[in-house]
Amino acid sequence: MPWHLNALRLSISSHFHIRGPVPVPAARCCVDLAHRAPPPSPSGDAMTSGESITGGAPRTVRDIVCGFCGLGCDDLEVTVAGRAITPRTACPEAARLLARNDAPPPSPRINGAPSSFEEAAAAAAGHLKAARSAAFSGLGADLEGLRRLYDLAMASGASLDHAASGGLFANLERLARKGWIAATLAEVRNRCDVMVGSADPASAFSRFFSRAVPVRGEGADGDAAPLFVTAPGRRQIAVVGGPLSEASRRVLAAHQVTEVPVSEQDVATAASVLTALVAGRGVDGLTGLSDETVAALAALAEQIKAARYAVFTWNAASLPAEDAPVVAGAASEAVDVLSVTTRAAVFPLGGRDNVTGAHQLALWRFGYPLRTAVGAGTSRHVPELYSTAAALYDADLLLHTSAFRPDAPPDFDRGPVIAIAHPDTVFAREPEVFIPVGTPGVDYGGHVFRMDSVVCLPLQALRPAELPSVAEVAAAILVSFGRGA
Repeated sequence: MPWHLNALRLSISSHFHIRGPVPVPAARCCVDLAHRAPPPSPSGDAMTSGESITGGAPRTVRDIVCGFCGLGCDDLEVTVAGRAITPRTACPEAARLLARNDAPPPSPRINGAPSSFEEAAAAAAGHLKAARSAAFSGLGADLEGLRRLYDLAMASGASLDHAASGGLFANLERLARKGWIAATLAEVRNRCDVMVGSADPASAFSRFFSRAVPVRGEGADGDAAPLFVTAPGRRQIAVVGGPLSEASRRVLAAHQVTEVPVSEQDVATAASVLTALVAGRGVDGLTGLSDETVAALAALAEQIKAARYAVFTWNAASLPAEDAPVVAGAASEAVDVLSVTTRAAVFPLGGRDNVTGAHQLALWRFGYPLRTAVGAGTSRHVPELYSTAAALYDADLLLHTSAFRPDAPPDFDRGPVIAIAHPDTVFAREPEVFIPVGTPGVDYGGHVFRMDSVVCLPLQALRPAELPSVAEVAAAILVSFGRGA
């Protein structure tokens, strides 16, 4: 069975081990108790994100869905005055990416000179027609934008890779070979009583602990979560790796927290030792850790074995490339061992800029994940050749898309660069074609996948758009290319 079909298996949390490929759809949508939106405020100047965005008076918008990090928080709040947006309730990352002033957006540029949108689209199409080996990078877009980009890749012939796919492929290495039992965010929030993480996730997912392991609230918030953890919802949280930040310690103050300090280069070894201890195997052959650390891991293993629902979480993108598959494999093996007698699951972190959606859409369209070359009605998946870094060695054109954040294209000097990018992007080298686009969930609506792959979240526009969407840009290039959109 080809490995990419094995990667289509349904990640579930159940009493059963799934060992073989399971022919299920890659896309699933469900109602998730972890993301029930709070009721709208009775305040006269407030509105929820699904209401009208017209009108010039300053207004507060609540219950906003965030599409930036993959956690999918749906309780953000901003003030909108004209086209200016001021975040009021948001994590630092979302606040930075949501904030907007009322300045007019930049115009498209061709070789640094201002141009019309139609001229820029035609110039991009001309470069694509002349290219023999195009690479599409970034892929930071909502699902409709990705659909159009994939159409463009099929028409022109190109490799496809997302800027945040490194962690995804480290996890796929384990998932494709042996599978795993994974939890949804709702299951973690409502069921998990022992959580083991490889590091503090706050640097990339600052609200993870508050969303995934909340303490039962009072009054109106009393039914928020957890539903099935003994009141008052006190959990055991263990971090094997670097120290927790002060912010994370404050969020976890009501829980029982264990920190096992391990240097970054020893995290993979510590994960393997912990799994061996959970399985009851000896650890004499696993060297490099102090006796004190091994003793702490042994105590943690006993807590894990006594848990009713243990969850192992890690951020593969933050680990060294050679260690991420080891950590994913160790966590999955521990779940295999525990599932014989109790409940356990993995919860890999990731999903920045809709990489989960880009991965799912590639599976739907091509039967392969990202890092695939498409064109002329065919597709070829060779991740070692079609990662962005590898593909650029042979490419003669780079098309880079980043609508969620002002991330510049990777360095490339072998041919023209087409940037479909955030208006605030600063380029080390002026691209041959720059078409600024709006941001999903700010300038226009759209859909993104949450990091656990089970929920497709709707994004709503917060202000009138003055820039096109990624889908509109790709469609215009297709028309200029000679292919109807």
